[in-house]
Amino acid sequence: MVKILVAYATEHGSTREVAQKIGEALETKDLDVDVQDVRGVKDLSSYNAAIVGAPIIAFKFLEPAKEFVEGNKDALSKIPVAYFSLGMLMKRNTPFRRKLFMKWLKVVTEHVEPCDIGLFGGKTDKEDCRDWEKITAWAEGLAEKFGS
Repeated sequence: MVKILVAYATEHGSTREVAQKIGEALETKDLDVDVQDVRGVKDLSSYNAAIVGAPIIAFKFLEPAKEFVEGNKDALSKIPVAYFSLGMLMKRNTPFRRKLFMKWLKVVTEHVEPCDIGLFGGKTDKEDCRDWEKITAWAEGLAEKFGS
């Protein structure tokens, strides 16, 4: 069975919820999934693929996720990797906003090139712009790439 790591960094919990939704979607495709905070991941040797996610806060990919990719680039380079990120700027998914997110994601894509990137709306205390159907569809597409 294919084993997938969904590793995330979160500031207020929203990214954890997205990571859990991604994990649930992958499990429906008969994949073995571990969803973990990046700070708790110690060994990548048992995984066939990885998904790493973090929000964009103050125009930056959250630091613990960046450090995770940098610190594990050798292991991550040997397996398929996808990134996901969320932020309120992606409330409206336009080419300009995608371009900005891709620029901010270079801090990880320059270390490990992904097979896919998912960009999603974020959440604040006043507004939730996460599109759960889009998140689920993206994860289900990854299941095919990862060998479901």
